[in-house]
Amino acid sequence: MKLKNYLTRYLILVLPLLFINLNAQDQVDPLEAARLANSAAEKAQAEADAATEAAIQSAATKAASQARSNAKQAKEDAKAKKIADAQAAEDAELDALAKAAGDEAKRKIAQELGLDDGSSEEEATAEETESTEAATEEVEVAEEADEVEELAVKEELGFSVGLAPSIGLVKGATFTNVPMGATLVITTPYGFKLGPLDFTISAAFGGYQGEFEGSAFNPTVMGVGGNLTLASFIFAEGHAGIVGKGPGFRGFAGLSLEYLMKKGLNLPFNILVGGEGFISTDISGIGTSSGWGGLGVRLDYDF
Repeated sequence: MKLKNYLTRYLILVLPLLFINLNAQDQVDPLEAARLANSAAEKAQAEADAATEAAIQSAATKAASQARSNAKQAKEDAKAKKIADAQAAEDAELDALAKAAGDEAKRKIAQELGLDDGSSEEEATAEETESTEAATEEVEVAEEADEVEELAVKEELGFSVGLAPSIGLVKGATFTNVPMGATLVITTPYGFKLGPLDFTISAAFGGYQGEFEGSAFNPTVMGVGGNLTLASFIFAEGHAGIVGKGPGFRGFAGLSLEYLMKKGLNLPFNILVGGEGFISTDISGIGTSSGWGGLGVRLDYDF
């Protein structure tokens, strides 16, 4: 199309000049030459317009034909897909019906022949699973009930009794040998917190056997005080009262196995291990200050 346009323009420009030149050579009238050139130019323009219109019409016809073909193909594809989907759904439904019929026939034949088709095993497995789940739930409920009951008991009482035998290691001059014996500690549920520490009120009573220059010398211990515990692991307790014949003090500090015994092993008692010491301002009743100490191991039982 562009080539035709260029050709047309070329003819429009060249033909008049050509005619003018020919007329000049043949001594033709200039007016007649101009008229002929104009006529030739108008003819060339008409031919160019006709060629352009023909090209446009051809392109439009071709585009319309392609669009019609594409629309027809899309319609045919959609129709084919719809038919295929319907056929697949029908096949799936028929397969399901056939499987159900086959399973039913198999079950009836197995029943008539007295054979096990697997349904009884499945039922037994289901019953066993249900029984196991029920038993598990009963155990969990029982454990929860035990925990609640134990917590309720602790809230109602909260007392504990501990017996602490002592193995003597050091002694004062009042004793010929290190006294040996045990202390009974009663811990109450009453107390308060001191920052990260738990303070609990308790009382201690003990009896020890000793000797001084061949004579028996058996001091007793009575005191009231408290226990300090950090994270149920480190403890320290002290009791002020009577040690021997006069005022004195008992101390016991070390490690508590409460977390292991109660939380880990779920036992109702606790074990404490540490150093134990006794000091008195009048150990024998004659104004003599003395004391002794050793290794203590105490077993506390909650009730």
